[in-house]
Amino acid sequence: MIICSPAPWPIIKAALLAEIYNDLPCFQGEQDSLGLFGITAAHDADTASLAALIKQLSATCGLDTSWLLASPGHTLARLVAANLRYQALDKAAVIFAAVEQAIRYGHSYCLCGIGGISRIFLSRAKIVSHEVHKMLGFIRFHPAPDNTLAAKPKLFHQTADLILRQFAPRYPNTRLVFILENDTALMLTNGKIMHTPANIYLPYVENQEFAAAWETYYQSQYIATRKNIKLAQHAIPKKYWDWLAEGKILESEASK
Repeated sequence: MIICSPAPWPIIKAALLAEIYNDLPCFQGEQDSLGLFGITAAHDADTASLAALIKQLSATCGLDTSWLLASPGHTLARLVAANLRYQALDKAAVIFAAVEQAIRYGHSYCLCGIGGISRIFLSRAKIVSHEVHKMLGFIRFHPAPDNTLAAKPKLFHQTADLILRQFAPRYPNTRLVFILENDTALMLTNGKIMHTPANIYLPYVENQEFAAAWETYYQSQYIATRKNIKLAQHAIPKKYWDWLAEGKILESEASK
């Protein structure tokens, strides 16, 4: 059995070890889910040398993965990082399978989405990237005490910290807070991400006057005679309509 941390390079090294030893890779702490396989001897990918594994794989299996040390390897690592943020029960299985395809058939097979698993792998990375991009345009911060801006984003994947860091240059010397599901909150302050009690900031993000102001603004820009719900849905996907103030207007117009 091969174990690794849920991080890009440990995962890639675990996939190399899996090829070398013809064994199963899994994240640390998930051995119990493997049943009898969980009590077999384990190789820890975190402590292995990438360069040494590349040489060992070439010697034992005849596979050339020296590209992992170059630009394609870094691209693969970035895609693995994005997939780790994708919310799905089969996340680990898809990541390990995609990296395995890259190792066996070459980086182009995976990075160009030639295999079915690789296409899913690329698609999920793109979805995560799109969520970050969309949230930079959709999120509206509410002022809170102590030079703090708070928001309650609608996220489908584990992207909160990425989005907070993207916002940081826009609001220098400001504490940024996201209230997430289950009333947990994530804070970015002085360049550091930390958890914080959500109840402190909930009254500010649930300000109905703030939402009404955005609704009034959107209504002032809306031209009923040029209604184009398809175009509006392209700009503001339907899954966000119940979250954004203008989404409620779009939903109302779409039903007419």
